Amino acid sequence: MCTRDRGLGVALAVLSGCGTAQDGTGSSTDVPESPRTQRAELMTQTVTVEAAADTHVVATTPTTSYGSSPTMEVDLSPESQAYLKFYLGDLPGTVTAAKLRLFALDGSGNGPQVSDPPGARNWNETDTWNTRPTWDGWVIANAGAVASGTWMELDVTRTHFYDNAHINYYLSADSTDGVTIASSEHPDPALRPRLVLTVESGEDHPIPVPPPLLASGPAVSFAPVADTFVAEDAPGAVNGASASLTADGSPRQEVHLRFSVQGLTETVQRAVLRLHASGGTEDGPAVYATQGNWSESSVTWSSRPAKVGQPLGDAQVIASGVSVEYDVTDLVRGNGEYSLGLYGTSGDGVTFQSREATDASRRPQLLVWTGAPKAAPTDACLTRTEFFSRVSYASDDTYVTQESPAGKFNTQASLRVDAEPRAESFLRFHVTLAPERIHRVVLRLFALDATGNGPRLYQASTFDGAVTDWDHRPASMANPLGDLGAVARDSWVEYDVTSLVTRSGEYAFSLLPDSTDGTSFASYEAMYEGILGGGVAPQLVVLYETGSFCSYRGTQPSGTTAWTRQSGGPLAERSRHVASAPDGGFAALSTVEQAPGTSPWAEQTDVVTLHRADGSVAWTRDFAQPGLDLRRVVVTSLGNVLVAGSYHGAPDLGKGALPQGSGMVVVKLTPSGAVDWTRGFVAWFDTYDEHINNPMDVFDLATDAHGSAIVVGTFWGYTDFGAGPLYSGKPYPYDDDYPNSFLLKLQWDGAHLWSKALKATTLRGTRASHVVVDAEENIIVGGWAGANTDFGGGAGPGSGPFVARWTASGTYTWHRVIPVWWSDLAGVGVLPDGRVAFAGHFGGRFTFAGQSYASSDPDDYEGGSRDGFLGLLSETGQDVALRQFALRPFNDLVVDAAGTLVTSRSGGSDLGLGAVGWTGDEWADRPALAAFGPDLEARWVRVLDKLDPWMQLTATPDGLVVSGHFREPVEMDGTWFTPMARREDLLRFKLRP
Repeated sequence: MCTRDRGLGVALAVLSGCGTAQDGTGSSTDVPESPRTQRAELMTQTVTVEAAADTHVVATTPTTSYGSSPTMEVDLSPESQAYLKFYLGDLPGTVTAAKLRLFALDGSGNGPQVSDPPGARNWNETDTWNTRPTWDGWVIANAGAVASGTWMELDVTRTHFYDNAHINYYLSADSTDGVTIASSEHPDPALRPRLVLTVESGEDHPIPVPPPLLASGPAVSFAPVADTFVAEDAPGAVNGASASLTADGSPRQEVHLRFSVQGLTETVQRAVLRLHASGGTEDGPAVYATQGNWSESSVTWSSRPAKVGQPLGDAQVIASGVSVEYDVTDLVRGNGEYSLGLYGTSGDGVTFQSREATDASRRPQLLVWTGAPKAAPTDACLTRTEFFSRVSYASDDTYVTQESPAGKFNTQASLRVDAEPRAESFLRFHVTLAPERIHRVVLRLFALDATGNGPRLYQASTFDGAVTDWDHRPASMANPLGDLGAVARDSWVEYDVTSLVTRSGEYAFSLLPDSTDGTSFASYEAMYEGILGGGVAPQLVVLYETGSFCSYRGTQPSGTTAWTRQSGGPLAERSRHVASAPDGGFAALSTVEQAPGTSPWAEQTDVVTLHRADGSVAWTRDFAQPGLDLRRVVVTSLGNVLVAGSYHGAPDLGKGALPQGSGMVVVKLTPSGAVDWTRGFVAWFDTYDEHINNPMDVFDLATDAHGSAIVVGTFWGYTDFGAGPLYSGKPYPYDDDYPNSFLLKLQWDGAHLWSKALKATTLRGTRASHVVVDAEENIIVGGWAGANTDFGGGAGPGSGPFVARWTASGTYTWHRVIPVWWSDLAGVGVLPDGRVAFAGHFGGRFTFAGQSYASSDPDDYEGGSRDGFLGLLSETGQDVALRQFALRPFNDLVVDAAGTLVTSRSGGSDLGLGAVGWTGDEWADRPALAAFGPDLEARWVRVLDKLDPWMQLTATPDGLVVSGHFREPVEMDGTWFTPMARREDLLRFKLRP
């Protein structure tokens, strides 16, 4: 039986023929270490595949088959050609290198060339010269001179490898000095042809979010005002005057430091605790915040401060004589006093220099970077500058090793750097710089292994990775550009190369070892082949600052900021919806990840928060039940909070389990946040032998003066809201079909009032996505309608964005469909005079109010790039007016009490008020807000910093509340905001009306 040994080193697998390892294939010889410090490179396996078939054919014996011959001939005189076939089976990863190994029984001064012939697939060992396959392939390797009794090793990495593939190679001669090769029938199995594959995978490497490239000035350094260590085996000892600090897990010893941060005038973007090790460890300590008063002149083990919360950081290998850095940004958020403790996580302790150390450069430091100084703009167009970054991935990278001087590793997924055995890595970038001012440039690498002493970076001469080996490696310049200290596994490291990268062109770098504690970094191949995921390749990141630009057009104070509030924690939190409250406050719905770094589509905790008018929090309610997905929130006239979403299973939200299955739920919370009632509804379809649980999705929620809940969404099959089964017109999800919609109204106590299904006969079903209620409690719904949708007045043929109205009791009054297929609606709203506003985007052509409209690319197969539109219907559903905005779709729409329409969108543009925003590709997705008067005239427009462009809006009596999230530092009105833990935080602000 063939076996495959999987491990963190190199494994061997013979996928065909069950042969033995050949010289040079290698095997794992790593000695296991502790789980925390084990070297965990990319999972690299050497997979050796024996030929499933091989033969040769000879022109002078055109009817003879040589499939059973123990040798193969390749020659021009007589002309002889050889064929080999390999079957791969399931590969344990991605092939990053491949060698065809053939044993030459009789050598040649000019060996064969190898082709990968697309046309030479259907052949077998019985073929002759007359029946040989034709081919139109290309040469991928050439043997050159071959000595008798030696192995030819031909690089065939250019072959396309995939699971269960039949790989064919064609060997031909380019001279009359032929070669004789051992075939798969050779009596000595060790000499038979082999295909040796290097297969790499990286499933054990989580990719953390890289640190933001700081838009800051130089770091401000703070020395500790006190430091000491305490020991459990000497509980009364005072060590505050010691020149060293020891942290250990057995016997337990703790390091304590206190810093006084003063004089910062901008928001902290990053804070790092830097310590210099005078003694190394294979497993460094973790750092925590601590609480409790202490003095270094008197603190002992018995009176030491207590650690608080989760670790801020955790070191791995630390070499003696190098520095180690802990990111403590989540603690150090501004001026103040901060106490930190270092706690051993193993019995391998470490010693650091204290503030009493003789060499001042090796004493502890707290390095703090703040946002680049900004002042709140005060001019008419809120003039400001902005920082943006561009990434250039390595155009070539490789490594070389002294132990394999002829080896070429440019297709490998990792870049090795080590002093023993000696390994050096090289990177080359082609950089096209933007015209804006360069603020900072860093070389960013993803470390696959921990090391106590990382490599030095040098400028190097240019190179071609395909021909680079130990004896032909680039030259390194004399002075290093940077030097790493301790490096953690699965972490990003940076070298500052601002002084070097000053103009467009090519830049080459070398990574040379600084110790025998080697490491490796992800290569471009790791990203390109999908081994480690997107963005993990070596990259040059350039941070620019724009010139001054107008970020606002209009008449102040409309659209200017009243207040801004950030909220968040160690887990990512993302904004989902926001709705105004009658007292001037608002309710917000957000989601919080349940474990650090999980996907936004993974199970989340839904959070409902009621805010006061100034943005402060009145109360918060969490819903962490599995299977729950809350989507919309609204506040009734009495201050109750209604929430709606979907679920699967039978979660209990506080009033008993919901009906088992898949469906939707409406929750009513009291003004203090207690659950008043829940109503769950499931969707299903029964076949002759199966009960199918169908999904339901909630898209919008509204309320009226009586506290009713009006919900729109989609469903499949049947559901029962309380008036008997309601059929969607589509039984269950399949192929490219899309569901139809429901419209539901529940009484203030959750009782069913009425419900409807909006059904189309097209594959793309009718999607009711927005709902509002007017002053007379009429219900206006917007969305996209498929053909033959019956809103209540009979089925209609058109497909496209729609707006429809029903009375409070559910009686149909009117609808309007704009017949353009490639389109969608972003929002609807009601003006004080009863007119209905709507916003969306389209690709194609339509007519509205007697005027024809065509998008920027209307004849494209799928509508081309989308244009935005903003329109008005009369109270009776008649066309009033519409404005088109080229290449600027809208994301949301709200209407305030004065009849002002406010929209959100991506990117600024000239709405007739003057240019706004910076020009360039980076600004196409900048969030922008625009306000329009009751007749669609532009009032004001404002472009914001790097928030997520899908912001949520709600109109309050005294302005507009905007809710969004961000994952890198952003600047608002001269103030920087930095997310916690390099994950998303919420940012909510109010704009003046």
